[in-house]
Amino acid sequence: MNQTRSALLISAVLLLSVPALAATIPAANGTALDGHSVALPRDLSGGATVLILGFTQHSQDATTAWEKPVRASLAGPRPDIAFYDMPFLQDAPSLVRPLIVRAIRKQVPDALQPRFVPLTSGEAAWKQTVGYSKDAPDAAYVLLVDRSGNIRWQTHEPYSQARFDELALAARSLAAAK
Repeated sequence: MNQTRSALLISAVLLLSVPALAATIPAANGTALDGHSVALPRDLSGGATVLILGFTQHSQDATTAWEKPVRASLAGPRPDIAFYDMPFLQDAPSLVRPLIVRAIRKQVPDALQPRFVPLTSGEAAWKQTVGYSKDAPDAAYVLLVDRSGNIRWQTHEPYSQARFDELALAARSLAAAK
């Protein structure tokens, strides 16, 4: 087991040391639920940031399944690892979007509102970047990025402890390498 962990750690460090090969996230501008403006990749802080994207209303369960352990085990205890939960509202009619945001704000605890950033534009670029699959429209698309916005790890698989452990290892390695 220790050899397996060592091999994974070495692999993660090697992968994380080659930023030139990593895809970069598209620019995104939004307003967090607490009212402050967020511009990515400009506002990426710390050594690592986990981005949790949902492209449909029905992706809420999948994104929440990832957000809870990311917040509790990674971003909460470590100031060098951050996260943003980013639902896309681009397909919602513009007259309805404020109502949707208000409903979301009521559901999201105050402490999480600075990390919850609904986006209303750029969906096509993000879908291309994450490898969006029409077979998995309601999936959570989870990215680990460095402070420049280079993607270092990603998945759109349902949450599992094994996948979370991979993300956690990569995030801790990236944060340590800053």
